Amino acid sequence: MRSRIEIIDEVGTGCSEATVAEIVRAVLDAQVVEGAVAIVYVDEQAIAELNGRYRGEYEPTDVLSFSYGDDPDWPEWPSPEFSRDPGEADNGGGTTRDLGEVIICPAVVRRYAEEDGRDACLQLGWTIVHGVLHLLGGDHELDGGDMRRREQELLRELGPVVSALSPPAKD
Repeated sequence: MRSRIEIIDEVGTGCSEATVAEIVRAVLDAQVVEGAVAIVYVDEQAIAELNGRYRGEYEPTDVLSFSYGDDPDWPEWPSPEFSRDPGEADNGGGTTRDLGEVIICPAVVRRYAEEDGRDACLQLGWTIVHGVLHLLGGDHELDGGDMRRREQELLRELGPVVSALSPPAKD
């Protein structure tokens, strides 16, 4: 499958872009979806503003997902290599559908891991999988546990890749 993954790191996480892209691609492949996804790392202030604006919760959170077309005024972190045009041609001559953006706050991910006594790498891996599944339409609040079960299946399958993640750097 042809999928493009862009990593935009506004906070200097130090996470391997290749490893993160491998996780995203594995989720897309497992869900039989292809397209372009941006993973954007932001600070607590930025994610709190987005969380307030789009969810009415004025506090930092670990992850938000924005599908292309959710809102005509959706947040985007443009870069020259990553077009927002859903019909953009890729280098192979086909087209790559823009799926959207997963916004992650590494400081909150790290805090959640510490509060729950979890490994920060595993927490970040779960956050990426969780965000991509939301991007693809998953809704753990309404699906009777289907999305949570799928997250756990994917994390088991991706164990070695998730273990290769480096923990988010401290601010």
